[in-house]
Amino acid sequence: MPNQPEYLDLIVRYLNNPQDEKLHAEIISFCAESKSNESYFRDIERVWKLSSKSASLDQLDERQAVANFHKALNSVSGRPVKLVKWLSGIAATILLAATCYWWFDTKNTSALLSLNTANNIDSVKLADGSTVILAEHTTLSYPKLFSGSSREIILRKGRAFFNVTKDPQHPFSITMGESKVSVLGTSFNIDYSRGKIDLDVKTGKVIFSPYSNGASSILTAGQALTYSIQKREFTTRLSQNADAWLTKELVFVDTPLGEVCKQLSHYYGKNIQLEANHQFVEKFNAKFQNNNLNEVLEVLKATYNIKVKETKDNITLTTP
Repeated sequence: MPNQPEYLDLIVRYLNNPQDEKLHAEIISFCAESKSNESYFRDIERVWKLSSKSASLDQLDERQAVANFHKALNSVSGRPVKLVKWLSGIAATILLAATCYWWFDTKNTSALLSLNTANNIDSVKLADGSTVILAEHTTLSYPKLFSGSSREIILRKGRAFFNVTKDPQHPFSITMGESKVSVLGTSFNIDYSRGKIDLDVKTGKVIFSPYSNGASSILTAGQALTYSIQKREFTTRLSQNADAWLTKELVFVDTPLGEVCKQLSHYYGKNIQLEANHQFVEKFNAKFQNNNLNEVLEVLKATYNIKVKETKDNITLTTP
């Protein structure tokens, strides 16, 4: 359990100013270092919230309260057995009420709902107003109501576009296996499969934490990364066409032809490869809306005078 003064100072500064993005990033990094760090932060946060709720006791007249209590005791003097039974009854009632409230609150806020898509696109509006649009073959788990200091959901597999409602007091996070994406309010696309995670930020800023003790990375609008789950490595890149599955639009701006092939492969679900007979530095500029793959390939053929060879499993583009 961490007990260094600087850790406590960091947490207190964050709790005093949760909308500070730099402090938020430091807290995310601190919690990602170990389970004990995260537990330590949650404990301090819990005490912090309880102390804020007790602020109304500041105006309490302690002496008068004690005097009133003794007066109440004297009024029932001579009846100790009844008093004990009365106090026991009150205690049992409070305990029963607290237990029922805890059970009701747990059932209604902690239980996770699931949304699974087959060959369709679906969406869900979360309790905080955030929207998640799910691509085909995607599974998302989320609570009916958010409770506590954070808003946490789970992307179990597949691809989804997130438009998160900004709430500095309650950071939003998506867990994918060991990895986590944390945000305050932004929109972004995640593609999560067994081998990798693709994260593309459309607006705002997000924090990507690959695994416990792993170094976090902050991405802003227009930036993206691809994380290899097996190698525990990620590479950064510019975001392009990450939400094409949703908009049905492909936009290429000064995009190298090799990268065009990768994006077309991902979008159309075909293995498209480039074979260049020499160093090919041409870049592609085009916009496609609801076009099929053959129409896109015809544009590439006319633009670069390339040859297209198609087999059952592959499409090969050969430069002159």
